[in-house]
Amino acid sequence: MLKNLWVTGYRSYEIGMFKDDDPKAKVIQKFFEERLINYIEDGTEWVLTGAQLGTEQIIGKAVTSLKDKGYNIKHGVMLPFAEFGDKWNDNNKRLLNIFLRNADYVNNLTNMRYHSGKQLRVWQDFMLKHSDGSIIFYDPDSGGKPKYDYEAMQSYVDRGNDYQIELVDFDTMQDFANIMYDN
Repeated sequence: MLKNLWVTGYRSYEIGMFKDDDPKAKVIQKFFEERLINYIEDGTEWVLTGAQLGTEQIIGKAVTSLKDKGYNIKHGVMLPFAEFGDKWNDNNKRLLNIFLRNADYVNNLTNMRYHSGKQLRVWQDFMLKHSDGSIIFYDPDSGGKPKYDYEAMQSYVDRGNDYQIELVDFDTMQDFANIMYDN
């Protein structure tokens, strides 16, 4: 049973999503809603994310939608440093504020602002140690920022930790989109 599930993946710009109402966001949200139902039914209580634009914020919408449908799931957001998102444009700051307001728990790992990439590695370690498994929207053949989280997950498993990784690649997401729009 995976009580705590870390969910992450591509940033919005990495998958070409530049508008709030991009149809890709609807597909990704619906995909994760369906996947999360399976995890919830198997005992998952918490979905843990960061707050990056893209997959992580879409996950927040998926969790909110599932809660509205009566599923017992909570969303925890862990930020790697203080004042996360403070350099974003006004629209993205607005989206971040909505995302954080809808979460059940929000905290920073440190009260310091961003100063080093080490803070992101500490954040990855925290997420791994506080989750039992993960779903990551990442295609190893395409690269992108999720590569670093995926490598951290793989390394964690390679060091002998009992940790489940569900990898969702572009083909999986495209197959889901084809089914979604064929119905």
